[in-house]
This record gives sequence, C-alpha cells and structure tokens, in this order.
Amino acid sequence: MSEFDWISKYFAPLAKGAGAAGLTDDVAQLTSENRIITTDALVETVHFLPTDPIDTIARKLVRVNVSDVLAKGAKPAEALLTLGWPRTRTEDELKRFADAFGEELAEWDIDLVGGDTVTSPSALFVSLTLTGTLPDGVKPVRRSGAKPGDIIWISGEIGWGGIGLAAALANEDSEAAERYRVPKIPSIAIAETILSNASASMDVSDGIIADLTKLLAASGCGAAVALDSVPLASPDSTDLDAIMAAVTAGDDYQCLFTAPPEVSGDISAAGLQLTQIGSVTETRDLELKWQGKPIPIPAKTGFEHK
Repeated sequence: MSEFDWISKYFAPLAKGAGAAGLTDDVAQLTSENRIITTDALVETVHFLPTDPIDTIARKLVRVNVSDVLAKGAKPAEALLTLGWPRTRTEDELKRFADAFGEELAEWDIDLVGGDTVTSPSALFVSLTLTGTLPDGVKPVRRSGAKPGDIIWISGEIGWGGIGLAAALANEDSEAAERYRVPKIPSIAIAETILSNASASMDVSDGIIADLTKLLAASGCGAAVALDSVPLASPDSTDLDAIMAAVTAGDDYQCLFTAPPEVSGDISAAGLQLTQIGSVTETRDLELKWQGKPIPIPAKTGFEHK
C-alpha cells in the first residue's frame, strides 16, 4: 500500500475540519482565515544520504516546506522544529545544523516558535511544521480549482533531484549533487503571481507527472502535456528514457499551477522562470506527447514512500 493509500484509507476520514480539505492538499487552512499550515519530514536514507553534509539537511528541510507554502500563494511565517538526533552524531554537527537552519529561517523571514528534540536510536530524522500568511479574506490556491482550457505552468527546471541524487551517490562534487542536497526553489515573489492568477497549484516534490496527476484528480479534469516543453535540468537531452526519468524522479520542489489563458501575459511579465507545458482538458485522462507523438503514461509516475 502506498503512502497516498494510507492517507485516503486511514487518515482522511479523521480530517473533518473544513480547513483540512479532506487531506487532498499540501496545506491546511487554520481557523484564522489568513493562515495556512503544512509539515514535511526528512528521514535519513529515505530523503537524504547518511553522507550528506549536515548543513545541507537543515537547508533542505526548510525549503521543502517553504515550497508548499509558496505554491498556495502564501508567505512563510512561523515554524516548529522536531529533531530526532542520533547518539552517533557530534555536537559540532548539531551546531552546523543549527547555524544553517537559522540562516535559512532568516532568508525566508520565518520565526522559530517551538518544537521538540528527541534522541534517535539510529537514523537522523527531522520535521518542520510551517505556517504561511495570506491577505485578509483571501483563501489559499488549492489543487482543486483547475478548469478545462487553463494553461499548465511550471517554475524553474525539472530533473535536478534525479540527476543530483545519482551524482551524490557517485560521490561527485558537482552542481547537480548540490542541487539535490539543497533544492533551488522559486523566490518568494512566486506567491503573489500564483495568488493573483492561478486556478490550482501545488509544489512538485514526487515528480511532475505524479504531482500533476494529483492536481488533476482533485480538480476532476485531465490534461495534455508536451514533454518537449518541460524545462529540464539537461535541456539538450533527446533520449526519451532520460526525459521520462527526469519528469518522474521527484525532489525538485518547483511550483506547478494552472491559470486561465487570458492571464498568461501577466504571468510572463512577472519576470520569474515560468514555462507553459500544456493545458487542462475536460477528459480526466492525462495525455503525454513528445515530438508531437503520444507517449504512454509510465508505470512509475514518481517517487513513493513505502
């Protein structure tokens, strides 16, 4: 059973509050209408390598949560940190973790307001709960608002997570390995662009195909996507297997959103790295094309926690 099946079968029935959206989104809306909240955890050997520098783990923890908040059109605010620290790690490592964590909080103007620290019997695990703020009376941009005819947009470049992991496993000292360890997520300016223009939005953490499928399911729509249009970390690649690996690897933490075609000019004028990759359709099917030809949906569409 996959992580998503766990959620829908066992936990979604317990999430009865209106702000929880049935656990179909990455954030919940708190009782205060201008506040949202999200949480993400990183576990050693699952989300990072035991050999990854400790400061990069702190930075990644903050960024994977910030990307969720930005994708809702909100700005990060307060954080709670849970730290499971193994006995085998040193105080010097703890200091380096805290220093990098503090630098990331400052970069995103986040206040640390609490949390918990425990001793882990083996692996390091960390979790951050992050709130975000919205203008008064404005709701977050959910996954569920896409409509047929909307344009599908993606920020940044896709595939750094996959090629970066391979580089890190090979002990390479390269940009790719660094981009895997510390994802380059969109600037805070994307929140305003999404809030002003998007009909549906989410961040890309498990792979663009897998995450677009979730957005479409929440919206009750389908989509046509041109893989040629997806901005890739290896833009010169013409190997379809490599392209499919890039769009299903995950760990990119970019913003994926839909918007009516009439606001495309405003989105392009925002000065952000944003690319149109397809459009929303009435059918519930996802259609992939490459060089104008239909491509089967891969059996593995993205990363799954098992």
